[in-house]
Amino acid sequence: MHKVSLGKIGVETSALGMGCASLGSRISAAKGHEALERAWEAGVRWYDVAPAYGAGEAEGLLGDFLKTKPADAAQICTKVGLLPPPQSAAKKLIRTVLRPAVGALGPLRAMIRKSGATANHKTPLSPDLLRTSLEQSLTRLKVEQVTLYALHNADPADLQRDDILRVLEDLIATGKTRAVAVAGDGDAALAACAKGAPFSAVQLAHPAQDLAPLQAAQAANLDAITHSVFGVAGELAALEHRLRQDPSLQTPITEAGFVKPDASPKEIAAAALLARARAANPNGVVLCSMFSPRSLKQNVAAAQTAPTAPPL
Repeated sequence: MHKVSLGKIGVETSALGMGCASLGSRISAAKGHEALERAWEAGVRWYDVAPAYGAGEAEGLLGDFLKTKPADAAQICTKVGLLPPPQSAAKKLIRTVLRPAVGALGPLRAMIRKSGATANHKTPLSPDLLRTSLEQSLTRLKVEQVTLYALHNADPADLQRDDILRVLEDLIATGKTRAVAVAGDGDAALAACAKGAPFSAVQLAHPAQDLAPLQAAQAANLDAITHSVFGVAGELAALEHRLRQDPSLQTPITEAGFVKPDASPKEIAAAALLARARAANPNGVVLCSMFSPRSLKQNVAAAQTAPTAPPL
């Protein structure tokens, strides 16, 4: 696994990070543990989590896994600002009983979303929330410090609040987090760039159409973590369709070594999009959800060397 040095945060870590949003909800505890173990063996050391992830279960499950590993060997990013939905008995039943089929059947995913069982909700930031949320996260993760503590779906206006900034500085000083960040949209990233300290990093979706927020973060020497690299608007499916319609487009990607020559158009499309994201963020972490052995194998294979842009 290629490694990157996050200069502002001050750590070296894996170029790929494990996104844990579905750990404990769509992915069961047992399957999740297996996937985390596979990722660890493949060299993944950056883990992205939040109190809302996995219907509130992800932090605890990640903590159970990491306590079996050497202390301080992993880097953890958790967040504050989103809470999981209240889990009534009926909602828990829907989530637990139907989980095995959810990954295969789109209608079931839609039904669960409609039930509200997966609808996280935003909560206003306050000094007390920042302190208590981090303490609770540390307890669930079974650690004394996280690498990065991020304002989740941050409102740019919150980045100007003295009470918020003082608490974040306090949490760094007390050693409960190594650094703090903003996790949100492009506007939030730009606001963090303008503010500077105490923020050391930004986390945002890979900006396929507008690289300005990511480039601003890089220019401001903030570390960058990107996610949704396969597109949030059907980019993977669209690129796969293009490759099927014009097979000649596949050849430069396979010949460049981004994927095996016998890969399917979907695998070639995924490899190209991951390569694009890594090339745009060469000194940062790219998050992927790698809970299936196939996706983990393909993503890790594409992250063995320094990033280069795909010929597409």
